[in-house]
Amino acid sequence: MRSAKGFWLAAAAISCVITGLFLGSGGMVALSLPLMLYLAMTSLFLTREDVEIRIERKLSDTRFMAGDSVDIEIVVQNTGPRIELLELVDPLPEYAVLKEGNNRALMAMDEGEEQSFRYTLACPLRGRYRLEKLRIRYMDINRLHQVEEEVPLHSEFSVVARAEPSRGLKIAPRKTRNWVGMIKSRKVGIGTEFFGMRDYVQGDELRKINWKASARLDGLLTNEYEAECSGDLTLILDARLEANLGKIHDSTVEHGVRAASTIAAQVLRDKNRVGLIVLRDIIDEVYPAFGKRQFYKLSEHLLDVRPVGLLPFDSIGWMVMSYFPLESQIILISALTDSEIVKTIGDLCARGFDVVVVSPSPLIVEGELVSESREKALALRILMLERENLISELRRFARIADWDTNEPLAKALKGVELSGPRR
Repeated sequence: MRSAKGFWLAAAAISCVITGLFLGSGGMVALSLPLMLYLAMTSLFLTREDVEIRIERKLSDTRFMAGDSVDIEIVVQNTGPRIELLELVDPLPEYAVLKEGNNRALMAMDEGEEQSFRYTLACPLRGRYRLEKLRIRYMDINRLHQVEEEVPLHSEFSVVARAEPSRGLKIAPRKTRNWVGMIKSRKVGIGTEFFGMRDYVQGDELRKINWKASARLDGLLTNEYEAECSGDLTLILDARLEANLGKIHDSTVEHGVRAASTIAAQVLRDKNRVGLIVLRDIIDEVYPAFGKRQFYKLSEHLLDVRPVGLLPFDSIGWMVMSYFPLESQIILISALTDSEIVKTIGDLCARGFDVVVVSPSPLIVEGELVSESREKALALRILMLERENLISELRRFARIADWDTNEPLAKALKGVELSGPRR
């Protein structure tokens, strides 16, 4: 490919030839010969085979929280003859923002020389970010010709939804199981809270003997403690196309993913089991389990959530009743754009499930897309009445957190009784 300078030299040579032929001047034609010879020689000077380089892309990490930054370094080594001018461009992935540095570099490289350049990307949205190739341009010593190509160089990093702070917020299943956890179960067992006393039985631990009470009653008494157990919680995320409203970075599904990550982190931290169901074009499920490994597994599933599909919501009822324990507490995260949700939630509650609904308000999300006007205010009042009627129906069966997405999730959840008498 010719550069601008090469183009104008070629244009000058052609002009000399045309002018010489038109005027019948051999001298004018001869004047163009040095230019044409020069261009021919330089065109032979630079070919792709003359350039031998190795390129490596280094990432500061491969997994981040949304809003964090990734540092990228491009290392170039010249393994062939001297390169007079080399331009490299590392195309940015979609939705990533250049925060520091530059993803484009110009360099001249001697044989065996190694150079590098760095830049930093800000990643406001969760997802998988892929860097597929580099664009490279080689130029000759006279800057007359250049060779361009795209070099495959695959790199990938993941950005998971950020879990919001949940200090002071207690999310715990009401029904406990026999595994040791942090939920007071109103039963005698392993724990730290005093429950009562009973007569000493051979085999009781000496440290549990209440010596003061034993001295007063002239008999050995043993302290009993309230058992601290764990429970099961199942998160249901409504990620269907009809449940997605708003811009991509501020949509109801995006807020729902963030809420699921926040609740899962809190409940797993308290040593409970957490499972996940995502309703979209398919039903994606993660069976309940404990610990950090489960949080990473849930984060990996939430990473790929996209608002697609139109599956009926009642298919969730079959999934919950078939694969998840009856003692499981259910937290449904949905914009509540589907009136069929009421019937399904009613069926689950009738079968003994304890249901909480966390609803990112679509009125807040969509309201920010429209400028203020009388028409907007009237439409908002009508939609608000419809939403209040739907929420009132749901409150017959479940507890509802109507979440203003401009406020922290913890504020919405504090208005809902998420823990109560243990069963």
